[in-house]
Amino acid sequence: MALYDRGYMRGSSPGEQALSGMGMIMVLIAINVVLFLAGNILPGLAEMLLLTPQGIRSGRIYQLVTAGFLHLEFFHLFFNMWGLYLFGGLVAPHIGGRRFLLLYLIGAVTGNLLYLVLNWHSAGGLLGASGAVFAVMVAAALLEPNQQFYIFPLPVPMKTRTLVICYTILEVILLANNKDGIAHLAHLGGVIGGYLYMKLSFGNRLSWDPFRRKPAAWRPQFRGGAPEPPPVGRAGNAAQSGGPVGARELDALLDKVSRYGINSLSEYELARLRQAREEMRGGK
Repeated sequence: MALYDRGYMRGSSPGEQALSGMGMIMVLIAINVVLFLAGNILPGLAEMLLLTPQGIRSGRIYQLVTAGFLHLEFFHLFFNMWGLYLFGGLVAPHIGGRRFLLLYLIGAVTGNLLYLVLNWHSAGGLLGASGAVFAVMVAAALLEPNQQFYIFPLPVPMKTRTLVICYTILEVILLANNKDGIAHLAHLGGVIGGYLYMKLSFGNRLSWDPFRRKPAAWRPQFRGGAPEPPPVGRAGNAAQSGGPVGARELDALLDKVSRYGINSLSEYELARLRQAREEMRGGK
């Protein structure tokens, strides 16, 4: 397969992974909107799907998931879906659709679990995608820490990592006051779930990690029986150490991206992949 036949080489984004990831974002938004409309038409549906300690005690374990897709107020839905689209657009091109779905579900479930454990004897309920959105925000900061956002009414842009740190600190402060009726525990649970998932998935290959003191050299690690992708480049037998990118090196790089995703490449490997693209452009 030629270099430009690979979807992730047709532009600055990883192509097919980006499309599948953005497609998953739209599917998740659609599910949330449909359940919002259905919940307002059929009130009994919302009562069945929202998370309550009584529901879990009665065996409705599915509420840990379904509550993360349910909203009863329009602005609650709107701001959650806007955050999902905005921050998800930074994450999806890196991890693809299936991993993005898993990130969403983990954020929703860990947020709901943290709320449930500390409100086990409460008579209230919990619903909303906020835990999932906070997980996506954390993933955006870990993958694209220097992306800038303008937050009203601040006149200066704020980096993704700074924004997430500020939001997390704010959630802790608001949790301590606990007077606004918002489930800040679910937000913090989403932060924890999003970080753990991304850390376990990408390890030291994350662009930013608030708990990492210094970058670690690559070493084989096993997660769930699957090894970390091996390096391709100066330390790889299939790669050259410099000069033009050969066919064997290019195939090894493209196979690694196909199997493990574009985020699995080291800085050197990414540079070699870009060099191969430029060499092919120059040959036209």
